[in-house]
Amino acid sequence: MLLSILEQACLSFFGTVAFSTILNVPKRALIYCGLTGTSGWMTYKFFMYLFNEIIVANFMAAIVIGILYMQLSRRLRIPVIILNTPAILPLVPGNAAYLFVRYAVEGDYVASVQHLMTVFKVSGAIVFGFMFISLAEQQIRRQRQERARRQLKKKAAKAAQHEQSKKRLPLPKTPKFKIKNRTSKD
Repeated sequence: MLLSILEQACLSFFGTVAFSTILNVPKRALIYCGLTGTSGWMTYKFFMYLFNEIIVANFMAAIVIGILYMQLSRRLRIPVIILNTPAILPLVPGNAAYLFVRYAVEGDYVASVQHLMTVFKVSGAIVFGFMFISLAEQQIRRQRQERARRQLKKKAAKAAQHEQSKKRLPLPKTPKFKIKNRTSKD
């Protein structure tokens, strides 16, 4: 069992790195691409073991890949597409796509459509996983920006109040005049 897990991890790592070199990923990001692809594949295998449902497994793997590539793209200061394109390679339903075409050519349209539906389900799960992470990241960014705006407004109001209190000069004392009663004699 452990040997199979290590074998799966190594094959997914080297497969992702090999595909990354084909895509001309910068050398400093090759290892990270491999680790992201391996993490996605191992997540896929874990959820397949737990639920034996290909859609759930691909969705969760896409979420893990999405979280990793968002963090790594910020840290490495490279575009997101450089990390996520090679990382989804192990998840791509290549066998199902091949079987779809094969059965379509052979005339077995029922099996062909079944494999086509598998391709659509897996592709949709991957897309929805990435979309979920992208929307969550945008929402988190908006909340952080709004929080920063509120803090800046508070600081600006406090600074303005402090400056205004400094500028206040004491009012000059007004002299007291005695008003004499004048009586007018006409």
